[in-house]
Order: sequence, then C-alpha cells, then structure tokens
Amino acid sequence: MNDARFKRMAKEYEALRSTQNTIMDGLEDVLPAMASAIDANSKGIQENREAIQENREAILVNTSMLQAIIEHLEVPYEEKPPMGFRQG
Repeated sequence: MNDARFKRMAKEYEALRSTQNTIMDGLEDVLPAMASAIDANSKGIQENREAIQENREAILVNTSMLQAIIEHLEVPYEEKPPMGFRQG
C-alpha cells in the first residue's frame, strides 16, 4: 500500500517539476521581450508627461490671451452653471 502511494507521489512530483521547467524555459524566452516593452512604455510615459506639461503651458498662454481679449472688448462676465446643469 505504501508502495502505491510513493509511486503516485513520485509521479505528482515529476509532473510538478516538468511544469516548473516548462514555465522557467518559457520565461527565458519572454523576459527580454517584457523588459523591452517596459522600457518602451517608460519612454512613452515620459514623452506623455512632457506633452502634458507643454499643453498646460499652452493653456495658460491661451487663457491669458482670452482674458486680455475679454477685457479689451469689455465683455460683461456672467456667472452661469455648466451646460446641462440648469438651475430652476
């Protein structure tokens, strides 16, 4: 009876080791591609941060220009709720 249990345990261990080896072999193939993708994403994130900063600066310039135009034209400022949010 113990012999059958040991054989079953040995087969389970062999299956586990085989699965681990398959996973590790696959990782060796995949890890360089993953590292490359992470580097590319990091560069993309940095470029996006720079673009966001440029957009913020452009918004500030446009806002000040719009404010100057409004003041020049003496357009009265009226506090209104956002579109779609009528008070009533």
